[in-house]
Amino acid sequence: MKRILLSLTALALLTSGCGQKPAANTATPSPKSSPAGSPNANRTTKKLPENKANPVPADWITMSDDVKGYEFQVPKGTTHSTDTTSGVDVYTASVPAPYDIAILVFAFKDKTLTKDDLMKRVEAALTAMGEKDIKIGAPTELSPDYSVATISSVDKDGKTTKGKVLVATDITDNYIMMVGTDESKYGANEKTIDEIWGSFGMYSGGYSGNS
Repeated sequence: MKRILLSLTALALLTSGCGQKPAANTATPSPKSSPAGSPNANRTTKKLPENKANPVPADWITMSDDVKGYEFQVPKGTTHSTDTTSGVDVYTASVPAPYDIAILVFAFKDKTLTKDDLMKRVEAALTAMGEKDIKIGAPTELSPDYSVATISSVDKDGKTTKGKVLVATDITDNYIMMVGTDESKYGANEKTIDEIWGSFGMYSGGYSGNS
């Protein structure tokens, strides 16, 4: 997954063919770090159903972006960056040892897309990044807003990345979250990977304030 984070050339594929092309977002604030579960009385968050995700450890921190309209929890020490390409807001993060997990989040607007459409965009983007032998498991619908699937791919050097991909829709706002690690480390990290994507939440109104 870390090698995938280095390539953003395929982001246009996430919005190509859409009924409307998202305008580039010139404001790309870095997600804010705050204690996991910190309350915010001024917003409503659409989380996954409680029985569909593992609770995160108490000492994790919340990575949130009020503009793009999402949040999730990660272990302390996680490093991150943001960017915007072809109207797609991009968040990349690396969870340090002993986890060695990489996180990639795409956030963009298109009210015509379904969760199934987003899963198809995942395969197209990975292909454009040079990944081969891409395998996306049958999606599990967690709620009307969320679906998750297993994912794996092989790079040009024959190294395999394995993880989970979460897709989410909030009327006009779309999110794709990939969380993974080298295949050899997947077994040891699967629980943590599930905790990370399982903590994802969308703010009511998304980053437009209108959805």
